[in-house]
Amino acid sequence: MRTTKKLHLVLFTSLALLIFSCNNGHQQPVQPEKVKLSAVPGDTFPPRPAPPSRIDPADILKEKELKDYIKNSPSISHNKKSGAPFNTLDYDKVIAYDFEGGKPYNEIIDDKGKFIPVIIRQQYLIQLQADKITGALTSKATYGDGTAACFEPHLGLVFYKNDTMVNQVSICLGCNFLTSTIAIPAETHKVFNKGKEDEYALTGFTKKGKQAIKALCKELNFYYGE
Repeated sequence: MRTTKKLHLVLFTSLALLIFSCNNGHQQPVQPEKVKLSAVPGDTFPPRPAPPSRIDPADILKEKELKDYIKNSPSISHNKKSGAPFNTLDYDKVIAYDFEGGKPYNEIIDDKGKFIPVIIRQQYLIQLQADKITGALTSKATYGDGTAACFEPHLGLVFYKNDTMVNQVSICLGCNFLTSTIAIPAETHKVFNKGKEDEYALTGFTKKGKQAIKALCKELNFYYGE
């Protein structure tokens, strides 16, 4: 009788330990390896990994090289057939820049009149190219979709008169909008909740707008043309 009771006690104890071990294993699952993420200003949950930089320090264009290029670029006429502001803006050259944008480098020429140190390509526009892109940027058909919160432009367009900057445009297809020193009226033609307290303009590029920008970049062998 005592032997039977001892056997039952041993079996009960072993079973209890087994159940506890199984339950404890479910309560403490193996933790996955943590992936280091970097939050981008303006992003919402979840943060995204920081994109790798395209820039090789050896490819960055120097200030003198950029200035000399302006002087040696051919002159063109401003496009009187485009919309505001380019139909009345007095410029004689347009140079496109491929660069690695993002704070604090959101414009090609900074507040001190210096070129930002993240420009990797430059190309002057011939008359036809300048007319097409200014026509596209001032068309209402180019704007009317939503935008993202961040701004990391890769295309800059700088308008010059007598080798001095008179306007610059920075374009980000990732965020789907642009900034311009001189406002482009067509950009704000479409308004959401018009007349209400929370109304705002839909300044994002439409499919047609993005196609025009990509077409130019493809001609110039720039990042957005890839």
